[in-house]
Amino acid sequence: MAAAKRPKGNLEPLEQLLGNALHNTGLGKRLQEYKAVEAWDEVVGDLVAEHSNATGIREGTLFVDVTSSVWMQELQLLRGEIIERLNAHLGRSFVKQVVLSMQRTSGPHAQDRR
Repeated sequence: MAAAKRPKGNLEPLEQLLGNALHNTGLGKRLQEYKAVEAWDEVVGDLVAEHSNATGIREGTLFVDVTSSVWMQELQLLRGEIIERLNAHLGRSFVKQVVLSMQRTSGPHAQDRR
């Protein structure tokens, strides 16, 4: 199948083409959501980040590993505030809930987690 030639005057910027492709495939939203994972340390601060690690996000649910039950309880109490701060940082309400899990401390990949 031969590609149709575009007239020289109708070139679109690469940024626009990529933006359209991301939007049409649904990957744009996923990319924006994943920014919540990347922003975790910055949004929660050094102390909380030292004891927790955002590991992924799916359909508005952010998954976070926590180092101890004490920090699990602390983050449960701060969950609403953290969601608000993450969404403010992102400029949209991508994070709907945060699911906390105890971080594994043993096993072959335990030290690779942070």
